[in-house]
Amino acid sequence: MNFTSPIVIAELICLIGAFIFLRNDKTVFWKLSIAYLLLALLTEAAGSYMSAKRENNLWLYNAFVFFEIGFIFIGIYHSLKDYLNPKPILFVGLGIVYAIYFGFILKDSIMVFNSVAVTVMSVVFSLYCLYYYYLLLNDDKFIEIKDHPQFWWITGVLFYYFGGTVCNLLSDVFDVRFGKGFTLRYVITITLNLILYSVWTYSYTCRAKQRKLQS
Repeated sequence: MNFTSPIVIAELICLIGAFIFLRNDKTVFWKLSIAYLLLALLTEAAGSYMSAKRENNLWLYNAFVFFEIGFIFIGIYHSLKDYLNPKPILFVGLGIVYAIYFGFILKDSIMVFNSVAVTVMSVVFSLYCLYYYYLLLNDDKFIEIKDHPQFWWITGVLFYYFGGTVCNLLSDVFDVRFGKGFTLRYVITITLNLILYSVWTYSYTCRAKQRKLQS
């Protein structure tokens, strides 16, 4: 694992922030955030090691996507449940994404990156995030946005997955190379990761404040 990579640095900072601010949290979702970030880092480490050994590591990232789908759905559920019972609409999306995920693996094997499931889940996550904003805007209860952890967590998800969807759909457009250096797509990917982990880290500080006020 390249510890000088901006993405890895952002993941490490986010994991440290999650541990500091969420380790005493009693809510399952916030506790899972620590485990998820740790899993993401371990996946990066194992994937880098396998790549250095010239081994196919795509099955590893496909396995991580399985947990990624579940974790993000849990986070969306945690955010939506303040406004309605989200289980019916979330189960539909969850069923669609996992059906495509396993269908792709059965058709092309786990050794081929599951790009179809990643694209579909990104679209589904973006739609649920927009729905959250709709419910938030139509809620009569006053909420201090700057200190609201669910809002910032959802915002990070929307930026990352909506941006990733656009990148995937317009991959040819963004495969512009800067001289002999990085492609535009790579720069956008780094930027999206930095936004995701920065906003998530801020949401953890908001959650710590919220927990302190509630206690």
